[in-house]
Amino acid sequence: MDMLPKVDALLVVRTDFSDQERWQAVRNTLGDIDKDGWAKEFEVVEDPAYQGLTAQQILALLPDGYQDPILVIADKVTVDSQEMPFLVIELEVTWEMRVIPSEIPGIHANLSIGNMDFGEFAESADADGVFRGFHD
Repeated sequence: MDMLPKVDALLVVRTDFSDQERWQAVRNTLGDIDKDGWAKEFEVVEDPAYQGLTAQQILALLPDGYQDPILVIADKVTVDSQEMPFLVIELEVTWEMRVIPSEIPGIHANLSIGNMDFGEFAESADADGVFRGFHD
């Protein structure tokens, strides 16, 4: 199995290839600008060689020197769910949670600048384990 590419962007790895039309809808959620006007900088890996791999298998394929604090996986849950929650893995202590697409840029930005830690987001996940943003 090939290592994931070395990139200067947040990696999003697709592991489900069951429905190309649905995948395009998921892919479109990544867009170019988030709801707060920040540019999204993703590198989407859509290689069928990664089909069905687990999070642990994907983590083992990260290239040396990967700089981002998180890795994002688009798996069967992402593709099949109406909300398209990606699996987001924090790499320092290998925490993971599901995150709706619109919240990924905020998590990424805050972790990248050390403004917040992953636990703060995880504590605000809903009862089903999906982070949908902070609630007042």
